[in-house]
Amino acid sequence: MSDLTGLVMDSPERNGLDPDRLLHSFAILEGWIADSVVPGIGAVVAREGRVVAEAYFGTADRLTGRPVDDRTIWSVASVTKPFTAAVVMRAVDSGLVSLDEPVARHVPELLSGTAEDRGDFVHFRDRITIRHCLSHSSGLPGFSAANFDLRRAHRPLSDFVQSFARAPQLFEPMSAHLYSNCGILMAAEVAGRVLANEDSPGEPVKSGVEAFHNGFAHLIHDLGTVSSSILPPEAWSGRTATVVDTGQEGTSWEAANSAYYRSLGIPWGGLFTTPRELLTFLAIFRSSQGGATSSGKRILSAAGAREMVTVQASGPDFDAVVAPELRDSAASASPRSAVPWGIGWDVKAGKRAHPTGDLTSPATWSHTGATGTLVWSDPVVDVQVVLLTNRTLGSGWTRERPRQAMFSNAVMSAVR
Repeated sequence: MSDLTGLVMDSPERNGLDPDRLLHSFAILEGWIADSVVPGIGAVVAREGRVVAEAYFGTADRLTGRPVDDRTIWSVASVTKPFTAAVVMRAVDSGLVSLDEPVARHVPELLSGTAEDRGDFVHFRDRITIRHCLSHSSGLPGFSAANFDLRRAHRPLSDFVQSFARAPQLFEPMSAHLYSNCGILMAAEVAGRVLANEDSPGEPVKSGVEAFHNGFAHLIHDLGTVSSSILPPEAWSGRTATVVDTGQEGTSWEAANSAYYRSLGIPWGGLFTTPRELLTFLAIFRSSQGGATSSGKRILSAAGAREMVTVQASGPDFDAVVAPELRDSAASASPRSAVPWGIGWDVKAGKRAHPTGDLTSPATWSHTGATGTLVWSDPVVDVQVVLLTNRTLGSGWTRERPRQAMFSNAVMSAVR
C-alpha cells in the first residue's frame, strides 16, 4: 500500500521501478484533484505487462459527488481510434482487404458529390487508401462541415459516412499530415462492408455500420473485457464518469454525456472503458505478446500488431488555412516539419512537446483523447501507462501547462 488514498502499488522494486519516484508521480495526479484541475482520474502503470501501480482519485460526477473507483467507466474519445484500426487490421489478417487498396473500391461514395464538395485535389481522390486513412495522411479533413448539424438532428452513423465521404480532399495522399476523423470513419466503413460481404457473399453492401459494430464487439469479446463498448448499455450510466467542459452542456447531442452520442457507436471516438481494460488492449502490442493477450488469446497476427506501431507516414503538418468546421482541433501555432504516425497509433519518433513527455524513447506509441485521456507504451523499457480524466483537453488544462507530459516524465524517472 502507499501513503496516497486511492493508490495501490505492487512490488515496484521487483519490477524495476523506484517506489518513491513512482509514488511521486501519482502524488502529481492527486495534486490535480486538490487544485481542481480535473474532477476525476483513473490511472495505471505497468511494467513488462504487470500492473505496478493503480490509482483512482476524485469524482466521477460533480453533480452527485459520486467518487471515482475501479468500476468507473470512462469516455476515452479518440483513444477509440487504435481499436478501430485493430478491427480493420483483423480484416487485413483475414485476407478480406489490403491496407493499400483504394477506399473508393469499397466505398464508391468517396468519388461522388460535386467538384466543389471534393476539393481541389479531386484527381487524387481515387488514390486514398486504407493505410492513408489510418495514418492521417489521406488529405481528408478532421470532420465534414455538416458534422454538428448531423449531431443536432440526431442522425444515425450511416449519415455521417455519407457526409464524411463527400468532405473535401485538401492535399495529395502522403504529402502532408492532417488529423482526420473522416479518414478513420472511411477505414471503419471499408472494414464493415468487407465483413458484411463475408457474411453474405455476392450481395451488394450499401452500409458497413452494423458489421463494423459487430466487428468491434468481437474484438472486445476476444480481449476478454467486460466493461468496454462502443455502444455502452444504459445500465452502465450509474458507473460512467461525466465529462465536464464539453462546450455543449445541456444539449441532447452533447459529446460523451448525451444518450444520443453514446448510441452512435462512433469509430473515431465512441469507446467507453476502464483503465485496466485499456491495459489489456495495450498489452497485445508488446513485442513479447505478438498480437496476443497475456492469456494467449490471439487478437492480431504478430505482423499486424507490429505494423500498427511502425511509422507509416511522416508528412509535415498541413500548413494551408483549413476552415475551423473542417478541423478536429485548432491549427498549430508552430507547424511541424514531420508528423510520424503508425496504423491508428501516434508513434513519437522525433516529436517534441509530446504528451508522453521528454523521457520516453522515440519508439513510444500512444494516443490521446479529447475527454482528457492518454495511453502510451515505451517498448524500450516495456512500460505502459493509462491516464484517464473527465475534463476535456479543449478546456486547456493540459495546454496551459503540459501536465500529461509532466506526469509521463515522472513515471519514466522511476524506471531503473
